[in-house]
Amino acid sequence: MAHKKRNNFIKKKGKWYYRLILWNGIRQSEWTIPMRTDNKDLANRLANKYIKPIVSDIRAGNTQKFQLKELLPWLNDEGKVEYIQKTLKDIVVDYFDYRSAMVKPSTLKRDKSALNQLMEFVGYTKPVEELSYKDIEGNVGLIQHLKNKNCTNVGINTTLTHIGIFFNWLYEKEKIISEPIKFKKLKKGNKLYHYFNEGETNQIYNYIDDNTAKKNYQFYKRCFHFYSQTGMRPTEPFIGELVGDWYIINGEDRKNDIPMQMYLSDELKAILMEMQSFRDTKLHCKDANARVVDMLERAVMRIVRALELTGKRLTLYSFRHSYAIRRITMLNGNVFEVMREMGHTNTQTTMQYLRFPLQRRLDDFPSLQEYVQNPQEMQKSTIMGTKIMGTNNNNLPKLLGSTRN
Repeated sequence: MAHKKRNNFIKKKGKWYYRLILWNGIRQSEWTIPMRTDNKDLANRLANKYIKPIVSDIRAGNTQKFQLKELLPWLNDEGKVEYIQKTLKDIVVDYFDYRSAMVKPSTLKRDKSALNQLMEFVGYTKPVEELSYKDIEGNVGLIQHLKNKNCTNVGINTTLTHIGIFFNWLYEKEKIISEPIKFKKLKKGNKLYHYFNEGETNQIYNYIDDNTAKKNYQFYKRCFHFYSQTGMRPTEPFIGELVGDWYIINGEDRKNDIPMQMYLSDELKAILMEMQSFRDTKLHCKDANARVVDMLERAVMRIVRALELTGKRLTLYSFRHSYAIRRITMLNGNVFEVMREMGHTNTQTTMQYLRFPLQRRLDDFPSLQEYVQNPQEMQKSTIMGTKIMGTNNNNLPKLLGSTRN
């Protein structure tokens, strides 16, 4: 006779019982474990949390019926279910403690943002066990709620990614929910990167020169130049170490876990040290790196609005895209070299820059024409790197290339 593992809930006098079918090789027997509740969902959660983990011991004979009272908390003398449901507000505290040791501060910050959006929508006191895909999908789910607030599909999908990780933790790690919660993300399609072209960059520098009295503006100008000539992500100038002419960032400190080894000219080394000194002397706080990046981000946004550079969303990160556009053009589409310089984990990310037709890239960066027309010069730039002129005066050079990295 086959070993039966069929388990069912049965109801007697309005209360649910968990039925466990046993087979000892000779005959079949049955245990009915009182759940002491008329709520099927609660009975199911109790069974998943307390009974299923000990089923193998019951089948092996290691657990007897008289021991269930000690193992199952609702089988108390008063005959009451003492199961306390955890709310979202309660459980996210434990989740953030867990994540803080697992991810970077920037990722943890996005975790908190996503779960705050979830809690604001479904309620901070919603029992965790009552969460389902219906809270996310459908006409009355979180996705539609965020759409109504004019959130972009990309932003919504980022939120959904972090919520999905939280749901997996509830199911796989904490075993608070009995089944995984799955939901679909929005279709986002492929979008073009937003970068500063040569003319826009020069407009920004000229605007700063015309407003030299504004606090920190010349400092911002040097920072923007540094980003445009290195392609670093906004936080990266503040998380590495300068060793001689090389700027080193360990893999665990970077977004894609790929270490950075970037050669810097004397000019760029001076700007880097100035940026780090500004952080250390002006910002005395725990999140100084984030604060200085936020200052630079807000400065970019103010200047972009003042210059009315419309038609695309330009941010501090756009300088990184400008760098990649220039390099993919200067290196005649050498995706592998640009992937290495950018620290991408695969070529698919880097190839997004080739979606821009060559003529558009040359229209946006006229100074690159000579590299396309002169392959020998282009090869020289690949091997030696492009010399960067000083930025001590008010007239920064056109963005001809990048440092070797």
